Amino acid sequence: MGTDMRPMDGRDEHPAVIDARLREAAERGEPLELILVLRGKVRPAWGKDPGRWHLRIRGQPVFTFPAESVVAATPISTRRR
Repeated sequence: MGTDMRPMDGRDEHPAVIDARLREAAERGEPLELILVLRGKVRPAWGKDPGRWHLRIRGQPVFTFPAESVVAATPISTRRR
């Protein structure tokens, strides 16, 4: 199934435009490859799925992801500016 959705760079788009594009893809049932930048503390997700990780982002619910979805990991400064 093809799509007429062009690649986008979130740094260049207004959040409402990004939201609309994600909703459109969800309504059509189109698979997307998303590249996200998430900052938080990681820990292994112990259990039946080895290779999964948990990420805690400033008091938000835990985000769980498979290790193979990571394309880069960069240390970030924890000191206040």
